[in-house]
Amino acid sequence: MDMAHVASIARRVESLRRSLGLGLLTPALLLTACLNVLDGRRASASEPAPLQVLMTTSELVVGQNRFAFGLLKSNALLVDADVAVRVYDIRDEDAKLVTEAPAPYRKLEVVENGKPVHIHPDGTRHVHSGTTDVRGIYVAQATFGRPGAWGVEVLVRQGDGSVEATRFSSTVLAVSPTPALGTSAPRSRNLIASEVSDLRQIDSSEPPDPRLHQTRIADAIAQGKPQVIVFATPKFCTSRVCGPVVDVVRTLLPAYSNRVVFTHQEIWQAGPPQQFSPTVEEWNLQSEPWIFVVDGQGIIRAKFEGLTTRHELEEALKHMLGLE
Repeated sequence: MDMAHVASIARRVESLRRSLGLGLLTPALLLTACLNVLDGRRASASEPAPLQVLMTTSELVVGQNRFAFGLLKSNALLVDADVAVRVYDIRDEDAKLVTEAPAPYRKLEVVENGKPVHIHPDGTRHVHSGTTDVRGIYVAQATFGRPGAWGVEVLVRQGDGSVEATRFSSTVLAVSPTPALGTSAPRSRNLIASEVSDLRQIDSSEPPDPRLHQTRIADAIAQGKPQVIVFATPKFCTSRVCGPVVDVVRTLLPAYSNRVVFTHQEIWQAGPPQQFSPTVEEWNLQSEPWIFVVDGQGIIRAKFEGLTTRHELEEALKHMLGLE
């Protein structure tokens, strides 16, 4: 296959991934995604695959993982389908089924009738005039027992009862490159509202939300306060949905801001040259957006990469706070 065709497929894969909110895709991950489209889905230059899995989770590690993805069929995203994920050990010639888990569809709460909803700092909801075809995400809990290559099969049950499946491989890491569950969160001294002359220097939301820039991560840990930290760049993100994760976080403020510190951290520093913020570098993030749930002792209790719903986030928050 010539490099021009590979480049064409790579651009297509990157476009699809961006449509689901996974930014900062590295060349290695892009090549893997490209090969998955070519191999696992049997795509060809003349006939696109009938069913494609659009992963929003780039980080998979040994143990249990949030395995989140979208489904594309006939150039349209599938909504609320009956989906399951199977994991196979592919070290031998004959693949061995290891686990199977349901992948329920989680609706994005900041989309109404196909239109994005922006939550303003005063709590008002602004329904945008534009439309989005990204209305939710499929989420399974996938467990991997070792690092290396694994086979994944996604099964989709159609309305007539027939089942369509697609297969691909995923690489699992021994250790998470980002702060792992159960470990101490970096004691970052992120810039807050009182340290800048214009909130737009540290928040590209429109308008910026001062409620998300009141406390340094390090100070919240020192004060024994639980935290929800969202890493995202609403204005400059090239994806249609990486910005709305900040809106998802905002929906939790009325119910939980009296007991939890909510912090938004931009990915990029303000002004040229373009470079990651010191906090992003401390957390070693290679994609965005990310959300971390940190308890009062500064221990990471939950983490979410890519598109995340209020349902998932609130479930983790209630578990941390003992409200279940």
